[in-house]
Formats: sequence, C-alpha cells, structure tokens
Amino acid sequence: MQKVKKVFSAVMAVITAALFIFGFAVFVSVMRAAGGQIPSVLGYSVMQIQTGSMEPEYEIGTVIVTKKTDAVKLKKGDVISFYSTDSLISGKVNTHRIVSVRYDDEGYPIFMTKGDANQAADRMEVDSERIIGKVIFNLGTVSGSVISVLQNPKVIFFLIVLPLIFITFGEAVNLVTMIAANREAKKFGSDKNDNEKPNDK
Repeated sequence: MQKVKKVFSAVMAVITAALFIFGFAVFVSVMRAAGGQIPSVLGYSVMQIQTGSMEPEYEIGTVIVTKKTDAVKLKKGDVISFYSTDSLISGKVNTHRIVSVRYDDEGYPIFMTKGDANQAADRMEVDSERIIGKVIFNLGTVSGSVISVLQNPKVIFFLIVLPLIFITFGEAVNLVTMIAANREAKKFGSDKNDNEKPNDK
C-alpha cells in the first residue's frame, strides 16, 4: 500500500509541475496578446485567414494552427504566418507561401513569399525574426466572432489560466497532505515497534 501511495504522489507531483508550466505558458501568451502580438502557447498559435490571397487551399474564415519553427528548417513551399513590413497592410499578420529563400551575409535565411491566389510575390521579404510560425493544421472555417472571443486575453485568463492556478494549488495541497500523512504513519509504526521491543536483561 505504501508503494502505491509513493507512486501516486510522484505522478501527482509530475502532473502538478506540468500544469504549472502550461499555466505559465498561457499566462505569457496573454501578456503577449495584450501587447498586440499573436497569442502563443508552447510555440503554437491559432489564427483565422482574413483574405482570399491563399485560396483555394485556405478560404476566408479558415482557422489555422501554426508552430514556431527554426527559420533554417523552413523551405520553399512551406506556408508561414509572419508580421508583414508592407505598408499597404499596416504591418499586420500575413499568411503566405514561401516561394524562394536567400541568405544574408551572416547566413540567416530571408524569405520571399506569395499568396497562392496572387499574381505576384509580396513586395517585402520576410526575415526570421518576424515569423510567427509554420502552418501545420487547417481546422476549417469557424465564425470570426468565436476566434475573437478565444483570443481575448480576459477570456484566456478566466477560462484557462485561473482554473489551472486553482487546479495546481489544489494538487499541491493534496500532495503535501499525503506526504505528511505518510510520514505520520511511518512515525506511528516506528513508535509502535519500539513499545513492543522486549527489554534486555
């Protein structure tokens, strides 16, 4: 029974640590969203296509998931989301396909991108620091209002961060209680054995 409790305590400790790390990651994403950046949790971001530049693969309203990827691993044909420097779209987030790659004097990749439905490539190149991530999932079309709600920092905090804080705190309390009970049981067992030990003559 004691072994089972120890295993259970170890598992709960791992779960608690994982919840704390995840909660911290979500909290960081909330702070980034509040600062005007796309929320990211453990490198993953959820966005919605706003224009028809990537049709027919990504129609207007399509929800995509991007993953933060090392720029040197990106290649021609990959679809990436990035903060555009094109003044025509006011530096907003853009999602286009990489059509060519070149390298600067220090060996860092610089990408030329293009919308699948566009006749010409984008006017401005994309450096690695402006890349949000590589598109890895297409979740289909979802109402824009739903995405707006889910990306609201207050909604993220109250629906994800706050519950995680309570869960983590609760599991931590349970773990401490279990450890204390286990120590008390061992002490009681030790005292009992001492009382039962016969006196030497």
